[in-house]
Amino acid sequence: MSDRLTTTPTRDRIATKEEAAVAAYDALDAAGCDSVVTSMPHRTRATWIVPATCAESSWRVHIDPNNGTTRIVEAEG
Repeated sequence: MSDRLTTTPTRDRIATKEEAAVAAYDALDAAGCDSVVTSMPHRTRATWIVPATCAESSWRVHIDPNNGTTRIVEAEG
């Protein structure tokens, strides 16, 4: 994945951990990551945060629960 920050509107409301995990997987897959593995999503007041790894690196996918917009950020450390 060449972009360290990607914003993608993907779907409608994200209401559950399962939907957040699927949205994160789909966003990373669409960005070109191979061998995507998502970890347990957690919800803050305004965002789902889904830790994930792929062949290249570790990522955090931030998801707007109201409209499904995703933002992919490379995890530090």
